[in-house]
Formats: sequence, C-alpha cells, structure tokens
Amino acid sequence: MSRTRTPPHAARNAEGNEPEKRRAILHAAVRVFAEKGYHGCRIADVARAANVAYGLVYHYFRNKEELLESVFAEQWAILVNAIRAIDEGPGSAADKIAAIFGFVFDVYKAAPAAVRVLILEVTRTPQGLRAGSTRETFDLAVNLVADVVRQGQRADEFRTDLDPVIAATGLLGALELAVSGMVVGVVPAGDEDAIDRAKRDIVELVCGGLRRR
Repeated sequence: MSRTRTPPHAARNAEGNEPEKRRAILHAAVRVFAEKGYHGCRIADVARAANVAYGLVYHYFRNKEELLESVFAEQWAILVNAIRAIDEGPGSAADKIAAIFGFVFDVYKAAPAAVRVLILEVTRTPQGLRAGSTRETFDLAVNLVADVVRQGQRADEFRTDLDPVIAATGLLGALELAVSGMVVGVVPAGDEDAIDRAKRDIVELVCGGLRRR
C-alpha cells in the first residue's frame, strides 16, 4: 500500500505558518494583557483574540507565565534593536539619547497597548526581569546606552565623573517613569502634541544632568 506524501511546497507552507501563528498569539496576548491585566486574563482569552485553537497556544508556550515572558522579550528586543541602530548611526551622544527617548515615545503613540503591558505588567511580575531572555535583553539595553554615555564622555560632551552604567540605568529609569506617568494618566498624553511636549521635557532634563558644566 503506497503512502500519501505531503507535497514539499505544502510542508514548507505549514512550517512557514508557524512563526506567523506564534506572532499572532503574542500580539493577541499584548491586547488581552493590556485590557484585562496579566492576572485577570486566561489562555482561552488569548486564543480567542488570536483566532486560534486553545491548544495551539500551549503548542508554543508552556503556560501563561512563559507567554508573558515572551511578550517582554519581544518588546525589549525591539527596543534593543532600535538602540543599536541609533548607536551605530551619526550624531552626538546627546542626539542619540534624544533619539532613543523619541523612539519609545513614538512607539507609545503608535502602540500604547504594548507599552502599557511592558510598563505595568513588568512591575507586577518582577521575576520577568530576574532571569531568562528578558533579563539578558535588559542587560544588553543598559550596556548599549552606557556605550552612548561613554561616547559623550570621550567627546568631552558629558561629565566624566559619572559611571556610564549607573548613568544608563538612570536614563532608562527616567524613561520608564515618564512613560509610566503617561500610561496611568499622571503625565498628560491625550494627543501627539502632549506626548511630544513630555518627550522634550524629559530629554532636556536627562541630557542637562549629563552635560559638562
């Protein structure tokens, strides 16, 4: 009895759909986490939002915690790639710091749900930054920003009495709190002008502290 073989192109299509389905689940998770909160949603909610079978979520993620970590890792990876591109591009160190802040504020304009999850859920789930890919990506982000600070110090643009890693964590901390303020409604962010105003103020504040006196 002959065996029915899957055509090679069909196998390739099936394999090619897997990353797309995984991305769809991750993007659905962002929406559901932003709407209901991590602790208030179920895997079934994510599956429904992604329009996939309930069991398919477990095919890619062991549990809800791993799904959240994957969301964190993906969002941090996007930030790291942006920081790396800015770091490798032209401009002064202050220009690069402003561009990093500008990128995050622009993401908030375009995808506030993703920023809301990254900011709010990481504070409610601190183990997400303690180990695994999210922690590694966070470390990389700090080191890349520290490298920008060192560039400014070498160019006599920034103060040389500051530890670059401490300065980098302070910059990212200021960025996180500024965006957190917008997420929870403390910082006005009702339209693009308000968001741009917040960006200008925070960039001036942090760069003012770095500049040589």
